[in-house]
Amino acid sequence: MIKKLISALLYIFIFTSSITAQERLNFSGSLGSIGFVPSDRLPFWSFTNSQGFLSESSSYGVSAFAKADYSISGNHIFILGAGAYISDGFNDNLRRSNLYLEYKNKWILVTAGAKQLTPETYNLSTINNNILQTGNSRPLPGIIISNTKPIKLSEKFSLDAELAQYNLNDDRSTKNTQIHYKMIRANWTINETSSLTVALKHYAQWGGRLSDGTKLPSDLKAFGRVFIGANGGDIDNPNEAINALGNHLGSYNLNYKKYFKNGSLALYYQSLFEDRSGRELNNFPDGIWGINYLPKSNTLIKSILYEYIQTVSQSGAPRPTEGGAQQSGGDNYFNNSIYRSGWTYEGAIIGLPLINLFGNTTTPSNNRMIGHHLGIAGSLGKIDYTIKGSYIHNLGTYNTPIKPRQQALYSYATFSYDTNILGIINLFLGADYINDFSNATSIGIGYKYNLE
Repeated sequence: MIKKLISALLYIFIFTSSITAQERLNFSGSLGSIGFVPSDRLPFWSFTNSQGFLSESSSYGVSAFAKADYSISGNHIFILGAGAYISDGFNDNLRRSNLYLEYKNKWILVTAGAKQLTPETYNLSTINNNILQTGNSRPLPGIIISNTKPIKLSEKFSLDAELAQYNLNDDRSTKNTQIHYKMIRANWTINETSSLTVALKHYAQWGGRLSDGTKLPSDLKAFGRVFIGANGGDIDNPNEAINALGNHLGSYNLNYKKYFKNGSLALYYQSLFEDRSGRELNNFPDGIWGINYLPKSNTLIKSILYEYIQTVSQSGAPRPTEGGAQQSGGDNYFNNSIYRSGWTYEGAIIGLPLINLFGNTTTPSNNRMIGHHLGIAGSLGKIDYTIKGSYIHNLGTYNTPIKPRQQALYSYATFSYDTNILGIINLFLGADYINDFSNATSIGIGYKYNLE
């Protein structure tokens, strides 16, 4: 895999450098590096949501990315992207970041391979617009299809949709687990200054082979059951036969935007659910509640964001249903009895990173929390800055509660200076304060050069 990645990177550089005079081909790339003053571990926001670039144990990282866009005509564009990481704190220090091929026209976008998610503006949020896939792990390999522009139903209403199939090719309890994903979003332009979007996102882990060698259903019939959330029927595994086939996760997303003369305001809510009780909102108000204001003419503050995080309900404590055949409540976010590696890729949480499935140096196993998160971005003269912090109460899980609850403060700041010619110089600061674990601080220096 690494040899193929390096070959792809070299091919893009050599191939594009020889024919960049052709107007139909555009080439771009970037090279970045970061190093931290040695410490026992990095603070939470110093490595979290970094697309798998850094880990808690990292002290340095180097990244490279190259992209070639080839336009057959104004309506047909092919994009080839490849990238790599070199960073410590992982079993393999050299890893691919991006490796994908895209086709785009005025109706659809098809991406095959592994492509990084685009972070929200200023990267202030805990979830980057998707509570179930935040960019905390490395990009998932697969194929995703989406529309390139909203499908208009009327003057004020339109739809967007996505459909994807991923393969979890990492070392996990259920080998070769697949992920089915789909999203549908309704857009309503209320008037010239306000809009509302309502979306449903659905993920399902399915297929694969258990540690004892048992092969889980992965044929077309099984895919149909996974797609609609039907049970496993007459298969051997009792959990799969009674419950929906696979491990299902979903989220309801609401986003209201209001535009003012001097800026814009966004109010949003993203739920998360893993079974029928959550789908029926018995776990309400679990999820992310956020507000983001972007001033137009203020350079000192360009964006300010607040998020309230809650995952404590989980449809109530675990309890047997009538008859005792199944369990209700205790949704146990990002865990599953069949897919025991849970909602992770290469050990990193795919979704809301404040959920910690198996515990680490800062928190025992934990998926029940209450938290407040604040982020601010802007400019001080020629220096761009981003500051964010989270105050969290961790309660553990229903089966293994943390008593007394753990209190944690995660803080982070970056300061960037763009030389315009020689690249961007970055300063990174981070600090964690946790009441029952050792605290952590970090100082890092980074550099990035963009080739357009």
